[in-house]
Amino acid sequence: MRSVVLLILAIAPYFTRADIPETILLTQSQQKYLRQIISTSAAAQALWSKVEQEAKGYLGDQPRSLRSIYYEGLLDTNPDRIDTEKSLRDMDKLAAWLFAYYVTQDATYARKAKTYILAWASTYQPTGNPINENKFEPLIHSYQAMKMHFSKAEQGQVEHWLTEIAEAELAYPNIPQNNWKTKQIKLIGTIGLIVGREGFERYAVEGLKKYVDGALYEDGTSRDLRQRDAMSYHVSGLKPLLVTAITMDQFKNDKGGSQIFNYRNPAGGSIRASVDFVVPYALGEKVHEEWVNTKVELDRQRAAAGIAHYQPGTPYEPEQSREMFELASYFDSRYHQVLRHLTKENSLEFDSWFSVLVAAARK
Repeated sequence: MRSVVLLILAIAPYFTRADIPETILLTQSQQKYLRQIISTSAAAQALWSKVEQEAKGYLGDQPRSLRSIYYEGLLDTNPDRIDTEKSLRDMDKLAAWLFAYYVTQDATYARKAKTYILAWASTYQPTGNPINENKFEPLIHSYQAMKMHFSKAEQGQVEHWLTEIAEAELAYPNIPQNNWKTKQIKLIGTIGLIVGREGFERYAVEGLKKYVDGALYEDGTSRDLRQRDAMSYHVSGLKPLLVTAITMDQFKNDKGGSQIFNYRNPAGGSIRASVDFVVPYALGEKVHEEWVNTKVELDRQRAAAGIAHYQPGTPYEPEQSREMFELASYFDSRYHQVLRHLTKENSLEFDSWFSVLVAAARK
């Protein structure tokens, strides 16, 4: 297996403060290329400066680890969820330190990240709920990137804990075939690659194809969209699939991710087709009114609680698809045309830190 570093894609959250950034992998040569981009592009340098400033600003903080996460199924106004979100800000800090370490190789960031990783590994009890445990993505990948700064005993502790998370995910009953499943697949597959569990890896590969077969449709819609009548859920269900495909590409170096991105089920559904379905909404050619025909009671409860994002008829905001198209551009550069429309920036080579990372990954 090639030496890799997992990167967290730092983007602004769309729905709640507890949303986490997605990840892509960079090989050693891609890491070097990222540093080259930063040194030669004024736009990339400006974006990096903001990341570095944020990372330095967190160095005086201490972890706020939890035994349990209270998030999935709770209203945004629930006190337990609000408290959980305060603790999950640890993941934002880990993401910032990971970026800073990646570019500078400064052990200061690794030592600080290690205190957070060990705090959570010694406190949190895995449940197997993929909506909740998906929040650990920055922690999981920070460990992979900074693993050499952990002692053998510490590595054993963290990897045992990660294995417990994956095993709990596998044992969780009745995972629905929607964004729950895509997050579960991503967690199990990524942990399998990190800790060297081939069974977890196989589960992810087989699970991806089964998901495409059963939950993505020929017209580009998804089970998420048909259940929630929300483009935001359609997009959030696709992003873990894209991330998993990219992760497989980077770990395995066999272009298996590209095959998954283009894999079509017997009816014609595919990840590519479901990404393409969003294009006219991202370009403003179509408008989708969210939640109007949702079949999920929680969505109606959120609307009744007065949460603005969940009000039926709320127009889907094209900007919410930006990260999905950035991820998809790893497989097809034609999505850059959509991104240029979303950012309204045709003159800059890089308009987000995310775009810098994707450029490095595509080398």
